[in-house]
Amino acid sequence: MRRVALILGAVLTVLAISSPAQAYAHDRVANPALHTVLDVLTLAIVTAPLWTAYFWGKERRALMIALIGVVQIPAAVFAFVPIPDPVLHVVALVAGLTVTATSLWYVRAAARSAETVGAAER
Repeated sequence: MRRVALILGAVLTVLAISSPAQAYAHDRVANPALHTVLDVLTLAIVTAPLWTAYFWGKERRALMIALIGVVQIPAAVFAFVPIPDPVLHVVALVAGLTVTATSLWYVRAAARSAETVGAAER
């Protein structure tokens, strides 16, 4: 059972690491099931900062969700609009993933600083 858990964990880790890059490059996928899976992965990438902000806490929740929602619109456009030029597609991919990573970093850094301030006040 431990071997199965280890192998399953390794496979899921590899998929979690590789899926963000692959989710953006799927506009020409003909298999409906695979396309659906890639759409779900793309939605997970695009909405990850929103869920991070939502679970962050009640303080400034509306502001954080609005900020990250506005920031994530370009990533959603890059993910769902077919881009015929491969160079432009790569630029859009890098820009979308950069926006996602930056917004995740910002929300998590803000959460850490809020925890530090809360601990200092106690």
